[in-house]
Amino acid sequence: MPVHADSNSQICQNMEAALRKSAKELEQLARLAQIRSDAELKRFAAFRAHVDAATTQRQQMRQKLAYIYESEAAFSIAEARLANQEAGQLGHGISQLDRDLERLRPGFDTARQRAILEFGRVQVLKALAGKLHDKSDLDRNT
Repeated sequence: MPVHADSNSQICQNMEAALRKSAKELEQLARLAQIRSDAELKRFAAFRAHVDAATTQRQQMRQKLAYIYESEAAFSIAEARLANQEAGQLGHGISQLDRDLERLRPGFDTARQRAILEFGRVQVLKALAGKLHDKSDLDRNT
């Protein structure tokens, strides 16, 4: 019987060592995934800042355009020409911003999806490493 007990003890020790090794490997993978996730989040943040700035600028231009046409004050022909010219410039600027936003949208969506994927990968790896670490601690205590 003592040989059998030694054999079981050796098997348990080997399993504990394998679990600790696996937990360490998963922790290393989680750290690497965190670096990758941070890079993707920064990329997404840059896209988002650009999209937000363009959206804000477009909204401001639309407000200016609405103000031009909502004005009830009488104005001369020269003032009407200036208002019309400004409205044309604002309309052109809004159209350009709309095209820019459409051009940015695929990259923005891709960056968002990648950031979500990488963030999720980090969370899963950390959770798995924690579970393996807890299991190896539990096995060591039993």
